[in-house]
Amino acid sequence: MAYSVMVWMVDPGMQVDEIEATEIAYDERDRAPGASTGVNMPPAHTRMVYGVYEDQGDAENALTDISDNLQQNAPLRLNQEGGVTFLIPASRVHYVACSYVERPKDRS
Repeated sequence: MAYSVMVWMVDPGMQVDEIEATEIAYDERDRAPGASTGVNMPPAHTRMVYGVYEDQGDAENALTDISDNLQQNAPLRLNQEGGVTFLIPASRVHYVACSYVERPKDRS
């Protein structure tokens, strides 16, 4: 059994230069910073996995940490695979959800 904590952000809507930024990101991808991970590719993400936890207690502890950070107006730090870290400003967090997830290894 595992529990996934997901952060949903406020939808930023269409950005003024989104089309141009997408073209540049595709055309100049080999030379762009962050190109190997694709983190510089528009549009902005509207949701991200904060973490996957083995039991409900660990997931609830993560929710408590998130709540404490947001109450202090501190950004959320999301460490992703490959060493990529995202800082989400508290003002951009719409809501946080926690749910039970079934992974392939849980089925056996």
